[in-house]
Amino acid sequence: MRKLLLIIYMAFSLSASELIIFSASSTKDAMSEVISEFEKTHSDIKVKATYGASGKAYAQLSSGLEYELFFSADESYAKRIFSDGLALEEPKVYANGVVALYAHDAKDTSLEALRTAKHVSIANPKVAPYGVSAMQILDSLGLDLKSKLVQGDNIAQSVQFVDSGAAEVGLVAFSLIKTTKDSSHYLVIDETLHAPLRQSFVITKYAKDLASAKLFEEFVLSQKAKEIFSKYGFK
Repeated sequence: MRKLLLIIYMAFSLSASELIIFSASSTKDAMSEVISEFEKTHSDIKVKATYGASGKAYAQLSSGLEYELFFSADESYAKRIFSDGLALEEPKVYANGVVALYAHDAKDTSLEALRTAKHVSIANPKVAPYGVSAMQILDSLGLDLKSKLVQGDNIAQSVQFVDSGAAEVGLVAFSLIKTTKDSSHYLVIDETLHAPLRQSFVITKYAKDLASAKLFEEFVLSQKAKEIFSKYGFK
């Protein structure tokens, strides 16, 4: 009996497919749930996700790190991957990002807090699309805060800076605080203050099992996945 179970386990292991994906830090909570739901109905496909700044991951992919699917926090990096010849198809939008002002103290949940705070947390705009959006918001508001900006390596770290008190307020991804923070500590930013965050993805040329990659793509674009992304604050 044990031998039979071992044979069955080995057969399953050999037939199982693993997808190696990159997904932007802003998606971590939502994508973790998307992956969990996907694996419930595709038990033979395991999705292994790495989260971080889209710009850093783009540099890694360009240097040969074989992400099979790449979920960016905007459309620019996905478009670059396609134009570089590293994607099998044109980018698709999987969610629209939302920026929020997140405050360590509930009394600071207003745009005026950006002026009065000693430290303002944002993601590094050189590698993180949400950092670019933060700079656009500050520019739209006529604020030059360079001397008091605290920049995270990715948008998740920018949330952590506010949590720790290293910054009184931050311009962060709404998706990372909507379900985990009290609503009295955040203010959703008017989307007209920054360029749209059309979070896009591609299947890369490194996809080892294209059928599995396409199944995951199909699920990410499904109504079920849209409901999950919406739950975490994406549009």
